[in-house]
Amino acid sequence: MLCYHSIMDNYPVEQIVAKERGVKYYLNVTLIILAALAIPGILIALAYIINLPYLIYLALFAFLFCIYGVWFFITSLRVEYEYAFLSSVFRVDKVISKRKRRPVVKVDVKTLDDFFPYSDEKMSAKKFAKVYHVAAREFSPDNYVAVYHSEAKGRCAIVFTPNEKMLEAMKPYFNGNLRKQLFLENLPWSR
Repeated sequence: MLCYHSIMDNYPVEQIVAKERGVKYYLNVTLIILAALAIPGILIALAYIINLPYLIYLALFAFLFCIYGVWFFITSLRVEYEYAFLSSVFRVDKVISKRKRRPVVKVDVKTLDDFFPYSDEKMSAKKFAKVYHVAAREFSPDNYVAVYHSEAKGRCAIVFTPNEKMLEAMKPYFNGNLRKQLFLENLPWSR
């Protein structure tokens, strides 16, 4: 007879979370567009000031290059986080505009020291050497915090936005002390 863990070890649980666009995103888009317009504009102004007509042709090529640059940089601002859980290992990758993937953090759920729904009070009461913000929104009530100890960095926290399937997959792998703490506090697994 197979146990629950060995059956679930072969099936990864994955989730894609798109980072929501905020004020910082729109400010960056505005700055990118202004820079793209300023470069050809400066070249045209220099063409009239210095009286070098070939700078206008250079400004045209710079404008075409800036159009590509605007597209590239604005699409690079689109960020998604991919959560993957397999065999008690939780991994987060940052996917930039579906072009580039970078690993962010990888932790064995069995080694978690704490796990709780995100709140400003709990986060400010605890001290962390490193906090990984890999959530859809930074200060959302849908976020959870996983705390673990890293040999290299010390006490670390992962702020992420898991769905119910991800939480249910992680729950059996929590260590005994953490499981007791979660059930004593009656942590709501489904919202």
